[in-house]
Amino acid sequence: MTTSILSSALLTVVLVAAASAQTSPAGKTVILQLQTAVLNTREGHQAFTALDVKFAPRKAELEKKQNEIGALQEQFQKRAATFSADAQRQLGREIDKKTKALNYEAEATQTDYEQEQADIIQGIERKFHAVVDKYARDNGFGIVLDVTNPQTGAFWWGNALDITNEVVRAYDAAYPVATAPETPAGAQKEEWAKR
Repeated sequence: MTTSILSSALLTVVLVAAASAQTSPAGKTVILQLQTAVLNTREGHQAFTALDVKFAPRKAELEKKQNEIGALQEQFQKRAATFSADAQRQLGREIDKKTKALNYEAEATQTDYEQEQADIIQGIERKFHAVVDKYARDNGFGIVLDVTNPQTGAFWWGNALDITNEVVRAYDAAYPVATAPETPAGAQKEEWAKR
């Protein structure tokens, strides 16, 4: 814990020193909520919607298998008294086998989804660096802190320092995407937060 605090403090000092050492005049420190910004870009909306569509069949298949297991469990409970010991063991093994297979498939699907999600985020974040650099220079900012990262050491900030929405607009202008039917931003954020 102490090491983490010291690391955060050291990172903040290094950022401040690096900003003052630049040839551009020192400006104010502002914050950016990078995760929120990535989600709010048109490219982010489009990419996450496409990702959800891509994984919808796998999700539906998992739900179907879960329902099948539920039906077997219900059958087992209702007929346990009338089944022979051998039939109970056989049905119990079948439920166990299907449950293990479902769990394995669900974990693999979740891993695949999270990997593709991370790839999308990293791709957009790479582009964000150039946009933030230009935006910060154009507006005379000295330091831009990403407050979605707990390692930044940012404890408090005023809303006037938050440039997230402005950077999202700059990003969308720099990297336009073809418009597609959008899902409501709130629904997309809630879905992403559940993952």
